[in-house]
Amino acid sequence: MRIAPVAAAVAVLLTTVACGSDAEDDADLGRSGTATLEVLDEWAEAYPRGTGTANVSTDDGTTIELAVTGLAADSEYTFHVHDAACDADPPGGEHWSTDAEGGGYSGANGSTASDEIGMSFTTGENGAGNTTATSELVLDDRAESIVVHAPSSDEHFEHLDSDRLLCGDLAAG
Repeated sequence: MRIAPVAAAVAVLLTTVACGSDAEDDADLGRSGTATLEVLDEWAEAYPRGTGTANVSTDDGTTIELAVTGLAADSEYTFHVHDAACDADPPGGEHWSTDAEGGGYSGANGSTASDEIGMSFTTGENGAGNTTATSELVLDDRAESIVVHAPSSDEHFEHLDSDRLLCGDLAAG
Protein backbone atom coordinates (compact mmCIF):
# COMPACT_ATOMS: atom_id res chain seq x y z
CA MET A 1 0.00 0.00 0.00
CA ARG A 2 1.04 3.57 -0.59
CA ILE A 3 -0.37 4.89 2.69
CA ALA A 4 2.56 3.65 4.81
CA PRO A 5 5.31 5.50 2.85
CA VAL A 6 3.24 8.70 2.71
CA ALA A 7 2.46 8.50 6.44
CA ALA A 8 6.15 7.95 7.22
CA ALA A 9 7.15 10.96 5.11
CA VAL A 10 4.55 13.16 6.82
CA ALA A 11 5.78 11.99 10.26
CA VAL A 12 9.38 12.85 9.37
CA LEU A 13 8.33 16.28 8.05
CA LEU A 14 6.29 17.08 11.18
CA THR A 15 9.14 15.97 13.44
CA THR A 16 11.60 18.18 11.55
CA VAL A 17 9.32 21.22 11.74
CA ALA A 18 8.50 20.67 15.42
CA CYS A 19 12.12 20.18 16.46
CA GLY A 20 13.71 23.31 15.02
CA SER A 21 16.96 24.32 16.70
CA ASP A 22 16.90 28.08 16.19
CA ALA A 23 18.25 29.77 19.35
CA GLU A 24 15.38 32.28 19.39
CA ASP A 25 12.91 29.40 19.65
CA ASP A 26 14.57 28.29 22.89
CA ALA A 27 14.87 31.74 24.49
CA ASP A 28 12.08 33.90 25.87
CA LEU A 29 11.99 37.07 23.80
CA GLY A 30 11.00 40.41 25.28
CA ARG A 31 13.27 40.92 28.31
CA SER A 32 12.07 44.27 29.71
CA GLY A 33 12.99 45.65 33.10
CA THR A 34 15.06 48.08 35.10
CA ALA A 35 18.58 48.02 36.45
CA THR A 36 20.13 50.07 39.22
CA LEU A 37 23.79 50.48 38.32
CA GLU A 38 26.36 50.58 41.10
CA VAL A 39 30.08 51.23 40.95
CA LEU A 40 32.08 48.01 40.97
CA ASP A 41 34.49 47.46 43.87
CA GLU A 42 37.60 47.90 41.74
CA TRP A 43 36.50 51.43 40.74
CA ALA A 44 34.91 52.50 44.06
CA GLU A 45 37.89 54.57 45.18
CA ALA A 46 38.02 56.52 41.91
CA TYR A 47 34.24 57.00 41.59
CA PRO A 48 32.66 56.61 45.05
CA ARG A 49 29.47 58.35 43.90
CA GLY A 50 29.14 56.52 40.59
CA THR A 51 25.62 55.25 40.05
CA GLY A 52 22.97 54.97 37.39
CA THR A 53 19.70 53.54 36.17
CA ALA A 54 18.66 51.76 33.01
CA ASN A 55 15.09 51.27 31.86
CA VAL A 56 14.72 48.57 29.24
CA SER A 57 11.64 48.04 27.09
CA THR A 58 11.16 45.52 24.31
CA ASP A 59 7.83 46.56 22.82
CA ASP A 60 9.15 46.98 19.27
CA GLY A 61 12.82 46.05 19.23
CA THR A 62 14.73 47.16 22.34
CA THR A 63 14.99 50.62 23.87
CA ILE A 64 17.34 51.36 26.76
CA GLU A 65 17.16 54.67 28.61
CA LEU A 66 20.37 55.11 30.61
CA ALA A 67 21.19 57.81 33.17
CA VAL A 68 24.43 57.97 35.19
CA THR A 69 25.97 60.32 37.76
CA GLY A 70 29.22 60.56 39.69
CA LEU A 71 31.54 59.81 36.76
CA ALA A 72 34.39 61.84 35.26
CA ALA A 73 33.38 65.11 33.63
CA ASP A 74 33.28 65.46 29.85
CA SER A 75 34.25 61.83 29.22
CA GLU A 76 33.01 59.27 26.70
CA TYR A 77 31.77 55.95 28.09
CA THR A 78 30.13 52.92 26.52
CA PHE A 79 27.49 50.59 27.86
CA HIS A 80 26.31 47.16 26.76
CA VAL A 81 23.76 44.56 27.68
CA HIS A 82 25.58 41.61 29.28
CA ASP A 83 24.70 37.92 29.68
CA ALA A 84 25.47 37.33 33.38
CA ALA A 85 24.72 38.93 36.73
CA CYS A 86 26.95 41.58 38.28
CA ASP A 87 28.28 39.11 40.86
CA ALA A 88 29.72 36.89 38.08
CA ASP A 89 33.42 36.79 37.22
CA PRO A 90 33.91 39.03 35.34
CA PRO A 91 31.00 41.25 36.47
CA GLY A 92 28.20 40.97 33.93
CA GLY A 93 29.87 38.12 32.03
CA GLU A 94 30.17 38.68 28.28
CA HIS A 95 28.27 41.05 26.01
CA TRP A 96 24.78 39.72 25.30
CA SER A 97 24.51 38.65 21.67
CA THR A 98 21.69 37.48 19.44
CA ASP A 99 23.89 34.46 18.79
CA ALA A 100 23.25 32.29 21.85
CA GLU A 101 26.46 30.37 21.18
CA GLY A 102 28.53 33.44 20.28
CA GLY A 103 28.58 35.84 23.20
CA GLY A 104 31.72 37.80 23.77
CA TYR A 105 32.86 41.09 22.40
CA SER A 106 32.83 42.01 18.72
CA GLY A 107 34.32 39.16 16.79
CA ALA A 108 34.71 36.71 19.67
CA ASN A 109 33.11 33.36 18.86
CA GLY A 110 31.47 34.83 15.76
CA SER A 111 29.71 37.70 17.52
CA THR A 112 29.70 41.08 15.81
CA ALA A 113 28.73 44.56 16.94
CA SER A 114 25.46 44.16 15.01
CA ASP A 115 24.61 41.17 17.27
CA GLU A 116 24.84 43.30 20.44
CA ILE A 117 23.05 46.23 22.06
CA GLY A 118 25.16 49.06 23.40
CA MET A 119 26.04 52.68 22.84
CA SER A 120 28.54 55.41 23.64
CA PHE A 121 27.59 58.50 25.62
CA THR A 122 29.42 61.53 26.98
CA THR A 123 29.08 62.93 30.49
CA GLY A 124 28.68 66.65 31.08
CA GLU A 125 30.88 68.89 33.19
CA ASN A 126 29.12 67.58 36.33
CA GLY A 127 29.94 63.91 35.57
CA ALA A 128 26.35 63.04 34.70
CA GLY A 129 25.13 61.68 31.41
CA ASN A 130 22.14 60.08 29.78
CA THR A 131 21.30 58.49 26.49
CA THR A 132 18.70 56.36 24.81
CA ALA A 133 19.76 53.38 22.72
CA THR A 134 17.28 51.88 20.27
CA SER A 135 17.81 48.62 18.42
CA GLU A 136 15.76 46.37 16.17
CA LEU A 137 17.19 43.46 18.18
CA VAL A 138 14.93 42.03 20.88
CA LEU A 139 16.51 40.96 24.16
CA ASP A 140 15.73 37.50 25.44
CA ASP A 141 16.00 35.79 28.83
CA ARG A 142 19.79 35.55 28.46
CA ALA A 143 20.08 39.33 29.00
CA GLU A 144 21.06 39.68 32.66
CA SER A 145 22.70 43.06 33.26
CA ILE A 146 23.77 46.46 31.97
CA VAL A 147 27.48 47.35 32.24
CA VAL A 148 29.06 50.78 31.76
CA HIS A 149 32.66 50.58 30.57
CA ALA A 150 35.27 53.20 31.47
CA PRO A 151 37.14 54.88 28.63
CA SER A 152 40.71 53.73 28.07
CA SER A 153 41.73 57.37 28.49
CA ASP A 154 40.59 57.35 32.14
CA GLU A 155 43.58 58.10 34.36
CA HIS A 156 42.64 55.23 36.70
CA PHE A 157 42.27 52.67 33.90
CA GLU A 158 45.94 51.76 33.54
CA HIS A 159 46.12 50.71 37.21
CA LEU A 160 43.04 48.46 37.16
CA ASP A 161 42.36 45.04 35.68
CA SER A 162 38.99 45.81 34.12
CA ASP A 163 37.19 48.63 32.33
CA ARG A 164 33.87 47.56 33.90
CA LEU A 165 32.91 50.57 35.96
CA LEU A 166 29.17 50.30 36.73
CA CYS A 167 26.93 47.24 36.69
CA GLY A 168 23.24 46.66 37.34
CA ASP A 169 21.23 43.43 37.20
CA LEU A 170 18.03 43.59 35.15
CA ALA A 171 14.93 43.17 37.29
CA ALA A 172 11.55 42.46 35.71
CA GLY A 173 9.63 45.65 35.27
